[in-house]
Amino acid sequence: MTPVLDILTRAPFFEPLPEPDLAALAKEARVVRHEAGTRIVTQHDAAEACYVLIEGSVALSVAPDSGSSGDVVVRRYSHPGRLLGWSALVAPFRYRATVTALEPTRLLQLERGCLERYMDRHPEFGVALMERLIWVLGNRLRETRTRLITRRYDTETLAIRALLDQSAEQLHVDSALHKVPYYLENRLTVADAFQALELVKAHGDENEREIATHALEILRQVRKELRLYQDLQAVYETVAHASRELPPEEIRRRCCEAFIALFEKLDCVIVGEENLPDSPGHIIIMNHLVNHPDNTLPNRFQLTLDTHFVSSMLLFRKYGEAPVRVIRKSLRQEFGHQSYYDRLGNIYVYSGHADESTEDPGISREDRRQTFLDAARDTLLAGRNLVICPEGTSVRTENSPVAFKAGAFRLAAHVRPEPLIVPIAVANFDKRITRTTLAAVVHPPFRLSQFVPDAGQDDALFAFVNDCQRQMSGWVRDAIDLTR
Repeated sequence: MTPVLDILTRAPFFEPLPEPDLAALAKEARVVRHEAGTRIVTQHDAAEACYVLIEGSVALSVAPDSGSSGDVVVRRYSHPGRLLGWSALVAPFRYRATVTALEPTRLLQLERGCLERYMDRHPEFGVALMERLIWVLGNRLRETRTRLITRRYDTETLAIRALLDQSAEQLHVDSALHKVPYYLENRLTVADAFQALELVKAHGDENEREIATHALEILRQVRKELRLYQDLQAVYETVAHASRELPPEEIRRRCCEAFIALFEKLDCVIVGEENLPDSPGHIIIMNHLVNHPDNTLPNRFQLTLDTHFVSSMLLFRKYGEAPVRVIRKSLRQEFGHQSYYDRLGNIYVYSGHADESTEDPGISREDRRQTFLDAARDTLLAGRNLVICPEGTSVRTENSPVAFKAGAFRLAAHVRPEPLIVPIAVANFDKRITRTTLAAVVHPPFRLSQFVPDAGQDDALFAFVNDCQRQMSGWVRDAIDLTR
């Protein structure tokens, strides 16, 4: 089999046609190459040839009817075997869209005149070719319907249900496609949905393959979210099940490296990195955002994405060492929380969520506070950064931050030499992070003594803490603006 004939027999459009006919066409076809940015065909031009994509990628664009300038890209194709320029087979033989190479691209070109002459000599082939063209037109209508379905429904699961409902009469009752909407309803079975669709796309009948292809297109964002979820699970395993022989410093390092790999796949804006001090050993304060429920792991634990972002993408990258974080002490039933944070060597604090009457009942509130101050001071004096969320809770970006507690600022007054306080505002970590832009803005550091000479004066300290919270609120609004 010649290379050109092999291309034709593998192309979905030509695949069902008799091989002798394809062999005859292969002798007339030729391979053409186009560099990135080259127009392969132009909308409204005479359609003199159709094409089969061999390798590369192309964009289909149309001129808007309103007369506004610039074509609108409506589709991108990169699948080998894709038929382009089918208008060459249909009167009035004018291209209905412009096709532009997005990268170096090879195509198989079939002249309309060649096809017409062969169909005149072999009418039965002409009938078969027209049947395949009707198949293509049906697919294009289905693709248009798929885009409309995706826009109409709020979730991809509803869109998939609508797509399958409209295609129900074409499917066997035992088709694996019927299971897909049910797989999509639970985070733990989403991967099964993609496995079923890929198997059907590879081995189903013609109708099933087309429906599976369209379903996968609808679910592109869902697949991205699935990969993120799997990455989060892998990070958790990296930390919670790390070798007992590894010290916390090494586990924190591995955690930061894993999160860098995760966040680099997302849309992020980081501003103000030049405001980070030259060397570590300072207090990093930041607003704290809730996690989107889709990121809840099977053990009901949620990794705090905003603090991990600051720790990995900013501090670890800057200093080559992972910071220590101040973390709420786990509840007795929070096994996932405890298994994870115990391994990182972070500093625990009690909050209103922890039952202080049963947790270490022999230790008073004052003893706990002193224990925290001493552990945090030792961390800072050892030249390690300490990340603290002064709110003591997490909220949505639009409501962030809520009132600050004074602990981080009392710590600054407790340590000598006095550390810098570095404020960082974050936004959008409470959203579905594959569908938003994440933001972190580093603001100029300061020392508490610049504003509160005597931190023992509670009125002056609390007034400054409240001012700091109000200023952070404005910074969060600025961070939100950056993502727009």
